[in-house]
Amino acid sequence: MSGADEPKDRRRLLQVAAELVAVAEQIEAVSVRATAALTRELRPGALLRAVPGFRPQRRLFRALTRRAGLGIAFSGGPLGRPIARLSGLAGPGRLAVHVLVLSLRLRIAAVELSHPEVARDPVLRRLIEAISQDRDVAAARALRALFKDRGAEDALSAIAPMFGEILALRALLDENPFNDAVGWAMATGKCVMNTDPILGITTRVMSSMDRGVGAALPTEPTPEEIARLRTGHSIVAILRNIDAIGTDGRVLLQSVLGPDDVVRYVVQAPGMRPGGPRNDSPQDLVGAFRNTVLHASPYTGALKDAIDQFGVPDGAEIALVGHSAGGSAVMNLAQDPGFCGRYRVTHVIAAGSPIDFKTPADPRTWISSITNQHDLIPVLDGQGSGTCFDLHPTWYTVDYADATHRFPLCHSVAQYAANLAGDLPEARGHIDAQLTPYRGSLIRSQLYLMLDHPPKDPP
Repeated sequence: MSGADEPKDRRRLLQVAAELVAVAEQIEAVSVRATAALTRELRPGALLRAVPGFRPQRRLFRALTRRAGLGIAFSGGPLGRPIARLSGLAGPGRLAVHVLVLSLRLRIAAVELSHPEVARDPVLRRLIEAISQDRDVAAARALRALFKDRGAEDALSAIAPMFGEILALRALLDENPFNDAVGWAMATGKCVMNTDPILGITTRVMSSMDRGVGAALPTEPTPEEIARLRTGHSIVAILRNIDAIGTDGRVLLQSVLGPDDVVRYVVQAPGMRPGGPRNDSPQDLVGAFRNTVLHASPYTGALKDAIDQFGVPDGAEIALVGHSAGGSAVMNLAQDPGFCGRYRVTHVIAAGSPIDFKTPADPRTWISSITNQHDLIPVLDGQGSGTCFDLHPTWYTVDYADATHRFPLCHSVAQYAANLAGDLPEARGHIDAQLTPYRGSLIRSQLYLMLDHPPKDPP
């Protein structure tokens, strides 16, 4: 296959993969209707009216249990749900699941066309084949060999472009019935990955630990930070500002006098603060999970408080820019009808953030999602570079691979800024053109420390 043919072949594979998803959903809908019909036929009144031999019930039962029919395909209702859980212990039996698995394999093949290093990696090939064939022991050995031979960073970087597809395959093919729903959701692109695809533990358990209304405390930058902070009128400058702030729990707000003499505001939100799951900051690991799977969090509450303290007037135009969990948090602000009713959110730009299942409350808001294909973090909502869905055709999406192929380096905000500055001139130019109203003289900058709860009044 020539290099010129690869984009066309990749598109064809993804198109067929999407068509198979539609087929799987139709099969599942038939399974639900057949399960409901069998439930009705098994009621006492229906059994009394049934012809001798219970022929209708037998036919429905065979359709829902035989490989020549729908497989072990009880779905929905008081009968279907518990039987589906029990049948899941024996592994995949539903015809709909087998069709989805084929769709996921095609998506992995499409990723391989964009990332030929995958096909050349024998250990990674062994891992993919073992997962696709539901060979748990072989998959575990291949994964162990991948991390042993490559090290954690190279191993994570290698699987990142197809991480979502690998997780979905694993969830659909194993014998754990509690992760079937998340595997289905990931494979069909219907909703955020709100359950651990390995064990089936809901991420809401972790996000429930993230309590508080959120608050902001003004803080002063260091002299070194003052020297590095610039007017946030270009995407590279904004990302470098976020890099200068660091991940110690602060955000930056700036006001700019635009070329039309209108004052506008730029919110610049860093990603997760390092440390344990909870470290008394809305930017901790628990907060990152919550911003991914829910629409509000102490981080979004703290951002609102910072914007209010900064003195942004009602009706003002605001651009929201965030990296990693910060991108999810600012996108949550853009989803808030109350916030968008008070301010005019003109732009949301998220770099390295899992925001595929978030939608702005104001349809006029311009959205850009910037993701490196070797960055695992944007895949945490279940959709990665191998997706066959165009979830947001109106967004400006920058999905690329740089020469480093290293995670977590490729996730750093400094690397995203460097990629846009040196490797992605077209994307940088397009985003900067969108930010033209924010190009002007800097009026004011203010840093705020993000808090879970308002600070106590001094004695």
